Amino acid sequence: MANEKLNLQEISSTMMQLFVQDVLSKNNISNENKKTLSDEQKAQLKKVVEDLQAQVDEFVKGSKEKKVENTVEKVEAPKNMTLREMLKNRKDK
Repeated sequence: MANEKLNLQEISSTMMQLFVQDVLSKNNISNENKKTLSDEQKAQLKKVVEDLQAQVDEFVKGSKEKKVENTVEKVEAPKNMTLREMLKNRKDK
């Protein structure tokens, strides 16, 4: 599990880097011009990156919770249930 979390962090970090590079290239900002960004612009870029990172983390957390819920539902269903009982339980829900 720790391995998966580390892998997801690497993937999201890579996506953030690509996003920032794309934004900078669309605005014709090269390595030489990066230093001329104002502190306000740098702060705004950092905020955007942090916001996107938070959204990615929430999405990953939500998908893991859904997997756990689906697993719990599957485990709770008894194996010796007839088709009639399964349909009745579905209607009750």
